[in-house]
Amino acid sequence: MDDAFERRTSRAGLLKLGAAAAFVVGAGPATRAVAGNNKPAESTDGAPASGGSVRGPRHLRLATYVPLVGSTFRIHRQQARPLSVKLVSATRLPSEGESFSLIFRGHGNAKLGQQIYTLEHPRLGEFPLFVVPVGRPAKGQEFQVIVNRIPSSLMPRV
Repeated sequence: MDDAFERRTSRAGLLKLGAAAAFVVGAGPATRAVAGNNKPAESTDGAPASGGSVRGPRHLRLATYVPLVGSTFRIHRQQARPLSVKLVSATRLPSEGESFSLIFRGHGNAKLGQQIYTLEHPRLGEFPLFVVPVGRPAKGQEFQVIVNRIPSSLMPRV
Protein backbone atom coordinates (compact mmCIF):
# COMPACT_ATOMS: atom_id res chain seq x y z
CA MET A 1 0.00 0.00 0.00
CA ASP A 2 1.17 3.56 -0.69
CA ASP A 3 2.93 5.07 2.37
CA ALA A 4 1.36 8.50 1.75
CA PHE A 5 -2.10 6.90 1.68
CA GLU A 6 -1.41 5.08 4.97
CA ARG A 7 -0.30 8.33 6.67
CA ARG A 8 -3.40 10.24 5.48
CA THR A 9 -5.95 7.53 6.30
CA SER A 10 -6.96 6.71 9.84
CA ARG A 11 -8.76 3.56 10.96
CA ALA A 12 -11.91 5.64 11.50
CA GLY A 13 -11.60 7.01 7.97
CA LEU A 14 -11.34 3.51 6.54
CA LEU A 15 -14.38 2.40 8.53
CA LYS A 16 -16.38 5.38 7.22
CA LEU A 17 -15.28 4.63 3.66
CA GLY A 18 -16.30 0.97 4.06
CA ALA A 19 -19.67 1.94 5.54
CA ALA A 20 -20.33 4.32 2.66
CA ALA A 21 -19.44 1.62 0.13
CA ALA A 22 -21.70 -0.88 1.88
CA PHE A 23 -24.53 1.63 1.86
CA VAL A 24 -24.15 2.27 -1.86
CA VAL A 25 -24.08 -1.47 -2.64
CA GLY A 26 -27.10 -2.13 -0.44
CA ALA A 27 -28.99 1.08 -1.15
CA GLY A 28 -32.16 -0.72 -2.23
CA PRO A 29 -32.54 -2.84 0.93
CA ALA A 30 -31.27 0.03 3.11
CA THR A 31 -33.83 2.44 1.66
CA ARG A 32 -36.66 0.01 2.44
CA ALA A 33 -35.31 -0.50 5.98
CA VAL A 34 -35.11 3.25 6.64
CA ALA A 35 -38.64 3.65 5.32
CA GLY A 36 -39.78 1.27 8.06
CA ASN A 37 -40.55 -1.73 5.90
CA ASN A 38 -37.82 -3.93 7.32
CA LYS A 39 -39.87 -7.01 8.15
CA PRO A 40 -39.96 -9.31 5.13
CA ALA A 41 -43.28 -10.61 3.94
CA GLU A 42 -43.85 -14.31 4.45
CA SER A 43 -45.36 -16.87 2.17
CA THR A 44 -47.84 -19.44 3.44
CA ASP A 45 -45.01 -21.89 4.22
CA GLY A 46 -43.21 -19.38 6.48
CA ALA A 47 -40.43 -18.58 4.00
CA PRO A 48 -39.62 -14.98 3.14
CA ALA A 49 -41.60 -13.86 0.09
CA SER A 50 -39.66 -10.70 -0.78
CA GLY A 51 -36.57 -10.71 -2.94
CA GLY A 52 -36.98 -14.25 -4.24
CA SER A 53 -36.71 -17.55 -2.49
CA VAL A 54 -34.02 -18.38 0.02
CA ARG A 55 -33.19 -22.04 -0.15
CA GLY A 56 -30.90 -24.10 1.96
CA PRO A 57 -30.65 -26.81 4.57
CA ARG A 58 -33.34 -26.91 7.22
CA HIS A 59 -30.83 -26.09 9.99
CA LEU A 60 -30.58 -22.64 8.37
CA ARG A 61 -34.31 -21.88 8.60
CA LEU A 62 -36.07 -20.14 11.48
CA ALA A 63 -39.17 -22.32 11.10
CA THR A 64 -37.03 -25.33 12.02
CA TYR A 65 -36.11 -23.89 15.44
CA VAL A 66 -39.33 -22.26 16.63
CA PRO A 67 -40.95 -25.58 17.68
CA LEU A 68 -37.66 -26.67 19.28
CA VAL A 69 -37.44 -23.81 21.81
CA GLY A 70 -37.00 -25.45 25.20
CA SER A 71 -35.33 -28.56 23.80
CA THR A 72 -31.75 -29.69 24.38
CA PHE A 73 -28.96 -29.51 21.83
CA ARG A 74 -25.41 -30.81 22.16
CA ILE A 75 -22.43 -28.75 21.06
CA HIS A 76 -19.44 -30.90 20.16
CA ARG A 77 -16.09 -29.55 21.37
CA GLN A 78 -12.63 -30.72 20.42
CA GLN A 79 -10.94 -32.74 23.14
CA ALA A 80 -13.87 -32.37 25.52
CA ARG A 81 -17.25 -33.96 26.09
CA PRO A 82 -20.18 -32.42 24.22
CA LEU A 83 -21.82 -29.52 26.00
CA SER A 84 -25.58 -29.81 26.56
CA VAL A 85 -27.42 -26.53 26.02
CA LYS A 86 -31.09 -25.56 25.92
CA LEU A 87 -32.51 -23.47 23.09
CA VAL A 88 -34.15 -20.57 24.93
CA SER A 89 -35.17 -18.36 22.00
CA ALA A 90 -35.47 -18.28 18.21
CA THR A 91 -36.13 -14.71 17.05
CA ARG A 92 -36.59 -13.20 13.58
CA LEU A 93 -34.28 -10.28 12.79
CA PRO A 94 -35.06 -7.52 10.28
CA SER A 95 -33.65 -8.46 6.88
CA GLU A 96 -34.53 -8.69 3.21
CA GLY A 97 -33.92 -12.44 3.36
CA GLU A 98 -34.29 -14.73 6.31
CA SER A 99 -32.33 -13.58 9.32
CA PHE A 100 -32.70 -14.87 12.85
CA SER A 101 -31.02 -15.24 16.22
CA LEU A 102 -30.83 -18.39 18.33
CA ILE A 103 -29.98 -18.17 22.02
CA PHE A 104 -28.80 -21.30 23.82
CA ARG A 105 -28.15 -21.57 27.57
CA GLY A 106 -25.65 -23.90 29.19
CA HIS A 107 -24.58 -24.30 32.81
CA GLY A 108 -22.72 -21.41 34.48
CA ASN A 109 -19.28 -22.97 33.90
CA ALA A 110 -19.88 -23.77 30.23
CA LYS A 111 -16.85 -22.75 28.20
CA LEU A 112 -16.82 -22.17 24.45
CA GLY A 113 -14.84 -19.75 22.34
CA GLN A 114 -16.47 -18.18 19.31
CA GLN A 115 -16.02 -20.53 16.38
CA ILE A 116 -17.81 -23.08 14.23
CA TYR A 117 -19.06 -26.06 16.23
CA THR A 118 -21.01 -29.14 15.30
CA LEU A 119 -24.42 -28.98 16.94
CA GLU A 120 -26.58 -32.04 17.41
CA HIS A 121 -30.30 -32.46 17.99
CA PRO A 122 -32.36 -35.68 17.89
CA ARG A 123 -34.74 -34.27 15.21
CA LEU A 124 -32.13 -32.42 13.13
CA GLY A 125 -29.04 -34.60 13.33
CA GLU A 126 -25.59 -32.98 13.28
CA PHE A 127 -24.77 -29.70 11.52
CA PRO A 128 -22.18 -26.88 11.76
CA LEU A 129 -22.99 -23.37 13.07
CA PHE A 130 -20.89 -20.43 14.25
CA VAL A 131 -21.48 -20.04 18.00
CA VAL A 132 -20.57 -16.99 20.11
CA PRO A 133 -20.68 -16.76 23.92
CA VAL A 134 -22.81 -13.77 25.00
CA GLY A 135 -23.21 -12.28 28.45
CA ARG A 136 -23.11 -14.24 31.64
CA PRO A 137 -26.55 -14.27 33.25
CA ALA A 138 -27.15 -15.78 36.67
CA LYS A 139 -29.09 -18.68 35.10
CA GLY A 140 -26.11 -19.95 33.07
CA GLN A 141 -23.80 -19.07 30.18
CA GLU A 142 -25.61 -18.06 27.01
CA PHE A 143 -24.48 -18.65 23.44
CA GLN A 144 -25.81 -16.99 20.29
CA VAL A 145 -26.04 -18.07 16.67
CA ILE A 146 -26.99 -15.54 13.99
CA VAL A 147 -28.19 -16.83 10.63
CA ASN A 148 -28.51 -14.30 7.81
CA ARG A 149 -29.66 -15.75 4.50
CA ILE A 150 -29.89 -13.23 1.68
CA PRO A 151 -31.59 -14.29 -1.56
CA SER A 152 -29.24 -14.37 -4.55
CA SER A 153 -31.52 -11.88 -6.32
CA LEU A 154 -30.45 -9.24 -3.75
CA MET A 155 -26.73 -10.00 -3.89
CA PRO A 156 -24.59 -7.51 -5.82
CA ARG A 157 -23.32 -8.71 -9.18
CA VAL A 158 -19.54 -8.69 -9.27
